[in-house]
Amino acid sequence: MSNTQRIAFNTFIQIIGKGITTAIAVVMLAYLARYLRVDGYGDYTTIFAFLGFFAIIADMGLYTVAVREMAKRPDASPHILGNIFSLRILFAILLLAIAPVIGWIVPAYGMDVKLGILVGTLASFFILSNQMVVSVFQTNLRMDRLVIGDIVARSVLLGLVLLFITQGYSLVAFVWANVIANVVLFVISFMLSRRFVRFSFGFDFSYWKHIIKEALPLGIIIVLGLIYFKIDTIMLSLMKDSEAVGIYGAPYKILEILITIPAMFMGSVLPVVTRYIEKGERGRVQESFKKSFDFMAILALPLLVGTFILAEPLVVLVLGVDFMASVEVLRYLIFAVFIIFFGTIIGYFAVAADLQRHLVWAYILSVVVNVVGNLILIPNYSYIGASIATIGTELLIASLAFYIVRKHLRVSPGLTVFMKALLASSVMGVVLYVLRDFNIFTLVVVGTVAYGGVLYGVKGVSKQMMRELLRQRS
Repeated sequence: MSNTQRIAFNTFIQIIGKGITTAIAVVMLAYLARYLRVDGYGDYTTIFAFLGFFAIIADMGLYTVAVREMAKRPDASPHILGNIFSLRILFAILLLAIAPVIGWIVPAYGMDVKLGILVGTLASFFILSNQMVVSVFQTNLRMDRLVIGDIVARSVLLGLVLLFITQGYSLVAFVWANVIANVVLFVISFMLSRRFVRFSFGFDFSYWKHIIKEALPLGIIIVLGLIYFKIDTIMLSLMKDSEAVGIYGAPYKILEILITIPAMFMGSVLPVVTRYIEKGERGRVQESFKKSFDFMAILALPLLVGTFILAEPLVVLVLGVDFMASVEVLRYLIFAVFIIFFGTIIGYFAVAADLQRHLVWAYILSVVVNVVGNLILIPNYSYIGASIATIGTELLIASLAFYIVRKHLRVSPGLTVFMKALLASSVMGVVLYVLRDFNIFTLVVVGTVAYGGVLYGVKGVSKQMMRELLRQRS
């Protein structure tokens, strides 16, 4: 199987898996939002947004560095993974121990939020542990194995949520449900990873020094990225109330689900591009960048248009009528999703080329812009202000990162497929608008057919491209 086909196969399997887990997540969101209502879901969102800060700091870029290091030296994978896994556990224990202490002294948080943060540290710990195991699948281009554990864990989480709802349990019980599901995911991932790499805890302190040196610039970027990605939710929780967080947090959860799509695809691309750069194969690097851009355009444009037009029936279907104020938020945030799709390509190519040091100043500027933007906009415009700040920040960081990547790698996107996808999305948008009073499920099917038909008609996708994506060679 060629690298293109392996990447396509990994992405295809992950999309199928993501379709299943997304369906599970949407069902869970629908039940949870209706049960907790706006205020309760706002508290639920606050708990995991708060813990997200500490989890990302504990990550310190170790996951991405592990993938890159194992891609460069596959034979040394047990040594690399064992030592990075040990570092990850150490950082996780130290940072997650601090989270509930800080959460406990925040006067704006009620007892349910404080207890939720305390329990949620366990969920974050197993998420961080699982990420290290995921790096094995990513390096070997076998992310299909991860899909198994993800589906099982999501199913366990949904089952527990439904059970706890029938029992009338409080907010903290649903945090415990996340803990149990993450333990299940880690155990399954660990067992499946043993086929590729058998590793144990490593304590090669000279190698730890090397890894920390490599990970630190990337860790700073990731931490800064999290600040501008999560700070809006935290600032809403401190400057407004649980209702505002709930109205913003529910569609933001949809955003978080959607942006895993480009991350899945680029996760498969990263090891391959890293090898191309190591070997100095500039032509292949450019080809990979162009193909990645084309793929994102085909996915992102109809997602933007379709979600914008169908925002109201989507919110009513998933969240219920109590969240009608979230419709406008979703329409704003889908523009941020669109930008993130392309920004993900740029970010992964920067990591593959070891350009993270050059990105630090861009992320610092973006954090400043985001925090200032939220300080100005949230008091007057609440969750709409937070949405606008998110769009502006994502556009800024994507633009700055592209400038840096283009300067060092000399890559550029092709616009032919983008324009064809834009035309197909526009036709789809007109069809959806005209038929907007139809059932949401009918609209999704009709929109998909309209988009796919036009895109194929203008040769945005071809038979040759589809054969290349779907054909497997032994």
